[in-house]
Amino acid sequence: MQNEKIKILKMLESGQISADEAARLLQATDGSSTTTHTPPPVTPPPKSTYEGYASNNNGGRGPSPSSVPPSQTLEDLGRKFETFARDMAPKVQKFAESAVSAIVGVTDKVSDTFTSASSSMSGSPTPPPSGQPHHRPEPARPKASPSGTTVTEIDQFIEAGAHNELSISGLNGEVRIKGYNGDKITARLTYRAKRAGAPIEFIKLGGKYFLNYESDDFHQVSMDAYVPEQAFGIIKIDAINCVVDCSSLTANDMRIVNANGSLSLSSLSANTLTAENSSGRFVISNIAATTATIENINGQIECAELDIANLKLTNYNSPVSVIMSNFARHTDYLWSIETGNAKLTMNMPTLPNLGYHIKAHTSMGEIRVGLTGLQFLINEPSLVEARSVAFDASAKRLKLAAETSNAPLTIS
Repeated sequence: MQNEKIKILKMLESGQISADEAARLLQATDGSSTTTHTPPPVTPPPKSTYEGYASNNNGGRGPSPSSVPPSQTLEDLGRKFETFARDMAPKVQKFAESAVSAIVGVTDKVSDTFTSASSSMSGSPTPPPSGQPHHRPEPARPKASPSGTTVTEIDQFIEAGAHNELSISGLNGEVRIKGYNGDKITARLTYRAKRAGAPIEFIKLGGKYFLNYESDDFHQVSMDAYVPEQAFGIIKIDAINCVVDCSSLTANDMRIVNANGSLSLSSLSANTLTAENSSGRFVISNIAATTATIENINGQIECAELDIANLKLTNYNSPVSVIMSNFARHTDYLWSIETGNAKLTMNMPTLPNLGYHIKAHTSMGEIRVGLTGLQFLINEPSLVEARSVAFDASAKRLKLAAETSNAPLTIS
């Protein structure tokens, strides 16, 4: 009987029978024996493990000779898993870094796309049709480029009123304001803030319309705008380190100031005009005003067609040129024009109804007066006083005081 059991176990070991078949044969052998003996159970390894199974003649249903107890198999698997995890850790880290790098690369490409889109918006707003009210579509939302520059559009209806006030300020950029025959302010505002969320907005408060922001919060603020040419009683434009260009505007009072930049004024009409600039070229033309104060420092002033009754024009360390063809709006004109360490040149008209009373002075320079019909009261190289013969009877009268230093003074 013992030999039979050994044969059954050898058959089980060689894979000729399964564990279940071996158990039944052993039980049958025990049942036929007079001696009661229960062999130890043979438990096949669980199929959930990856070891202990091999291909054999009966389809791999039995355990291979290398089978191990399930507890040992699980322990081995645990140790192998820990080793696997340790080996994979640097690979996972490297994969994560590669993924982040790929994402950043895609983000950079997207950012470049937005940069190109923002750059394409840098042009001026569409000018309104000549002589007709201008109506623009709804303004676009602000668009920011990766560099921090934001471009937005303003479309603000202006209510009629003699007490309306417009106030615009610029910083390290451009301010261009042009009047047109319409009822809206349509503008492109470009700015670059020093900090995220710095507030800037165009505000209407009663009859006041103004660009509101704190200059300390911004690197740059520029505006390119069309505004109703006769909608405002007061216009104020202030700028620092800007190119300023204002044209085709009418108001009772105008104040335009730019520090460290160029300034251009044309086709302006006002009762009172104050225009100041520094360290840049100042060009002014076709201005009609009752009183005007014009000043520049360390920059050339070029003037043409200033129909201003009371004019005080001052420059320092740079030349001044004035070209006039007519005096139309007023009867009496009182002008004071002065510069220092630079030449002063005036090209004035000779008209039958226009009389002059001129006082000119220069230190260490020479005066030349070439107008016809003058009577010289004082005629010295550095001091001249001359008066038209029929000055008191003239329909138009200009009293002119002109002065410079260390340079020639010419009136012709």
